[in-house]
Parts: sequence; C-alpha cells; structure tokens
Amino acid sequence: MTDDRRGSSGALRIAGVLLLATLVVTLVALAVAYAAGVVGVPSIEAVDAEFGDVNETHTEVHTAVAVENPNPVGADVSVRYAVAMNDVEVAAGEDDVALPAGRSTEHVTVPLRNDRIPEWWATHVENGEETEVTIDATIESDALGLSTSHTEARTVETDVLATLESTETRPVNADQPGIDDPVLYVNRTEAEWGDVDAEGTELELRADVYNPQPFDVPVTELGYEADLNGVVVGEGTTGDEYRLRAGEVTTVEATTRIENERLDEWWVTHVENDEVSTLRVSFEARVPLGGVTITVPLDALAQEGTVETDVFGEGVGNDSTFDPRLRTTVHATERTVS
Repeated sequence: MTDDRRGSSGALRIAGVLLLATLVVTLVALAVAYAAGVVGVPSIEAVDAEFGDVNETHTEVHTAVAVENPNPVGADVSVRYAVAMNDVEVAAGEDDVALPAGRSTEHVTVPLRNDRIPEWWATHVENGEETEVTIDATIESDALGLSTSHTEARTVETDVLATLESTETRPVNADQPGIDDPVLYVNRTEAEWGDVDAEGTELELRADVYNPQPFDVPVTELGYEADLNGVVVGEGTTGDEYRLRAGEVTTVEATTRIENERLDEWWVTHVENDEVSTLRVSFEARVPLGGVTITVPLDALAQEGTVETDVFGEGVGNDSTFDPRLRTTVHATERTVS
C-alpha cells in the first residue's frame, strides 16, 4: 500500500510539472507569435452608451463596446471604461470579460456619480454652455501583455439663456382688494450668466417694467426662487430697491444664485425626464401701498428656460451592428474616481 501511495503521489507531481510546463510553453509561444505578428491585438471599433436606472447617488451608464479579436482563439481580458464631461471624470469601472474570437459586442454597466454633477455644471456654464463628453475604453490582457484603447468624443450644447429671454408684454396683477389690475406690465426680459464657481452659479436677470399708474410704485425688495424640474436650487432676495416712475419704463435688474450643491438632486429628475428640464425663476415684490407693505407675486416677471442635454447622443459610435440599449447583467466594479 505504501508503494502504491508513493507511486500515485509521484504521478501527480509529474502531471503537475507537465501541466505547468505546457502552460509556460503556451504562453511563450503566444508571446513569440505576437512578436512575430501571428497573434493580433484585439481592437475596439466603436463604443456606445446610454443612461439606465438612476437613484439619489448614482446613475447607471449602460455601455456597448464593439471589439474585433483577430485571433483564432478567445482570450480573458479586462475592460476598463470611463466617462468624462469637460475633463470631470464622472464615471469609471472595469470588468473581466471572456473575449471570443472574431467580432463581438461586450456590455458593461458603470456607475456615474451624481455628486460629480455640480462640478461638471460649473465647467459647462463657464464654457459657454458647452461640454465635451469623452468616453474612454481600454482592453488589456495581463497574460499576453496586450493593451488597446479607444476614445469617443462629442460636444453637448445647451442654450438656457435664449429660452429665458422674451419680448412679450405681460401684465402684473396684485390680486389685492381695492387695487385695480394690472398694476404693472413687463415688456422685455433678458438673462446672462454671472459669476460661477464650485459652490454657486449666478444668473443675472433684467426686465423692462412699465408703470401705467398715475403715481410712482416703490419696490423695497425683490424675493426670488429658482427651481429645476420642481427641485428648488436657489432662493433669496436681491436687496435692491426700485422706484417705478409713473407712466415710465424702468429696467429692473436681479441677481439670482443657483446653489450647485443641490444640482445632484436635480440631475435625478433630469435623467428620469429624458434629459429635459425646466428652469423657472419666480419673483415677488415687497411694495408699500396705503401705509402697509404688501407682497405682490410677479408672475409676469417669472422666467422659464429649458435645459436639454443629449450626453451620449443616438449612438456615439454610430455602429448599427450592435444595440447599446440592451440591458445587461454584467456590472463593472466601480473604480475610485479621482
């Protein structure tokens, strides 16, 4: 029995050595073949993406990577994927994939961090409401020492200011007993971006207000509220006082502030609404009339604009041979976004 056991143990050791030797020979042969040009490097032909589910912390980015593996056998590779918006890396992940021979489409889902949206927004406004979206995909094989990368880029533009401007004349009603409406008219509204930094975005608003009354109307304070898709992103008072002269047009200027830290909450509604949002800035005036100060909602002074993005377009790679809308069970391990 002892000799039999020793014989079995020796046979196992020999088999193990042979297996290891075969593996080493195979890897060496592959490396030599690669150096000689026999083994080709897999190439990424196109990358496509779209948003998936979104919650208060993350937004899924479903990606499809079209790969051409010129080798007659498959290979285990690592797929890394990253999305940046104006150089702000918002999503990154990686996953191990068994890459077949020939052409294939590999599906990976990476998480976009919603807390990166405020930083991106600041760059978007500073850059004239323009964003360059870059998608970087890399395939690596540690065993063969192979690596190939591919970058897709597109420009996303919005025009919020244009949608905030109007030349339509709108009446302002006080809706107060004993006061004949309309008390004022708003003839024109204009907007431009002011100072912007990581904490906040200033929006400069102007309106030409006509006073049809036979007396001046003093405005002691203007209060404002800014919301995006119903999410309040800014509120406060302008602190300016105005005297709207009887029978004259007065230009009223108001600086409102969007608190960028609230934009990650807005982003959830933006994605859920197919990347369309309504920005509304509403005002109310404190006006002393008849010995008392009344608050007049300035609905006619309210300005509404549209924020519409198309981050990934209808197909960044524009490759009709694969469908990026396919849902996948492959989820990349999130890398730390630096």
